[in-house]
Amino acid sequence: MRKKLLISIALMTVLFCNAEIIPTSTQLWWGYISESDLPIPSNGSLGYGSACTIDAAIRVPANDAFVGSSTIMAVRLWIGDDMSMISGDVKLWIARTRPTDIAAADYVQTVPLSSLTPGINDIELATPFAADNSELYIGYTFTLRSRAYPVVCGGTDKPDAFYYRVSGDPEWMDFYGYGYGCLGIQLLLDGGTYPQNRATVDDFVQYISMNDEIVAIPISVTNGGQNPISSLSYTVTTDGNTSMEETINVNPIPYSGSKTVFFLFEGVPEARKYAETLTITKVNGVENTADNRTSTGTLIKLTEKLPVIPVVEEFTGTWCGWCPNGMIGMQEAHELYGDSVVLIAAHSGDVMEISDYSPILAMADGYPSAILNREEDFYPRYTVSFTELGKRKTVLGAISVEAEWSSDAKSAININTVTTFAYNEDNGQYGIAYVLIEDGMTGSGSGWAQSNYLSGRSGYEDETFWYNAPSQVTGLEYDHVAVAAWSIKNGVSGSVKPVFAADEPQYYSFRADISGKSLIQDKSKLKVAVLLIDNSTGAIVNGAQTAIRDFQTGVMKTEDAQAVRYYSIDGRGWTTPQKGLNIMRMSDGTVKKVIVR
Repeated sequence: MRKKLLISIALMTVLFCNAEIIPTSTQLWWGYISESDLPIPSNGSLGYGSACTIDAAIRVPANDAFVGSSTIMAVRLWIGDDMSMISGDVKLWIARTRPTDIAAADYVQTVPLSSLTPGINDIELATPFAADNSELYIGYTFTLRSRAYPVVCGGTDKPDAFYYRVSGDPEWMDFYGYGYGCLGIQLLLDGGTYPQNRATVDDFVQYISMNDEIVAIPISVTNGGQNPISSLSYTVTTDGNTSMEETINVNPIPYSGSKTVFFLFEGVPEARKYAETLTITKVNGVENTADNRTSTGTLIKLTEKLPVIPVVEEFTGTWCGWCPNGMIGMQEAHELYGDSVVLIAAHSGDVMEISDYSPILAMADGYPSAILNREEDFYPRYTVSFTELGKRKTVLGAISVEAEWSSDAKSAININTVTTFAYNEDNGQYGIAYVLIEDGMTGSGSGWAQSNYLSGRSGYEDETFWYNAPSQVTGLEYDHVAVAAWSIKNGVSGSVKPVFAADEPQYYSFRADISGKSLIQDKSKLKVAVLLIDNSTGAIVNGAQTAIRDFQTGVMKTEDAQAVRYYSIDGRGWTTPQKGLNIMRMSDGTVKKVIVR
């Protein structure tokens, strides 16, 4: 059994700190993060909302190609400007298992707070630490005297690159997949045997093309070898057929750095989905030794560029003092784009919250926050710019909608959609979700009063209403409020056929029963939004919205020759009208309701 190297914290001192350590010919700085991933100086990314002790770390797997055969000579830490709220010294530590008690780590070194500055700090280990191909956790610990966020992170998420906890909590939080990137920490390695020419690539998931020519697809490449990358050789496999090897020159990618490289893929003839695999065969003219050297995704050829209606779902609540920012952004987007963007205010924790929206509320990244097409998170004060970005997107399918009250009682809505795709599909995973949106909602009582942190706050003078308003604003009218929804996450089963042809319209009718939707205030201020959802990714492909027409009936007449298709309320299609209520699809694309007696 390996004897632990326990070093007295009281006797440990820092040999060098803050001054940059330049590697010798046998050394290199290693880490999951590179300096280009982080702004310097940095305001930090994470911390805690009150006084506490924080542990942050990275994990190095056993037998790592770089660390495993090396001796760790120093650690480089990025610390945010909020370090002024750190109380006492910082502890730097190394452990062979994920520690529950930092004091029992294999190596602990005290770093005087006075020796640290915001930004980069190079800390030489008093006793170099031999990795011996062990699994290692390398991290640091500090105590906050009050709320602060000095833990610096950035770049893209990578496995093992960011573990975090509040001391005393037995469970560590693994931040891989949460979007925080990698912890700002690197190791100075010495004496190891390091790979020289190694490139790893990310998957590109999906790329869309509308022509038969060669397609340049952007793919992220990371240099996992000691030599800078200046050229890459690769092959492309399309639906099982592999191309000849091609070589391209790239702007040098330094060790541990990542860059987006455009790789050329042959154009495809048919409007359908193609399985693509790119393999990096050589780096700098020699064999690529990386394990992860393939990038997979799909290339979809489209027949045309379809119209785009972006969907913005804003997370808000009357209790949220910063949420007036979201209300401002949503109003600006509505004034600029009107019905060419679907705006949905999803309330949580107040009188306008609905259980129908619970699956999407779970996606909220704080309040206020928003998501565009369930693909991009953003601060809703900037809804306008993100909406414009969404409108430029190339999409696979388009959807249109018409809605009409099913009777004069207005207890249900008949919603008819036409969905069209610009490619052929044999195994589509699409669905249509339905949202009922109301404008001008208002009420009395504390549940309707909007908390307002913009009141009298410096920097918000231009927002005259909110700046001059009190900290609790009553009598407001709330717009874009989701008051009912159906199958909001995945769409209604069967609403889109899994097999379809390019440019072939699909018709679907849905009856939305609102008799139990008690939040609705004024039916004249309602509109219907439909969301075309790709269940293979969870993203919203496209959206549409419409006002609700009054209920109309008619008697079928023989001269109505322009009718091309008939549907029942539950979506069944007929070539001839049936007795009772028919949804009649006209040759000009419009929809009518008729009763055949």
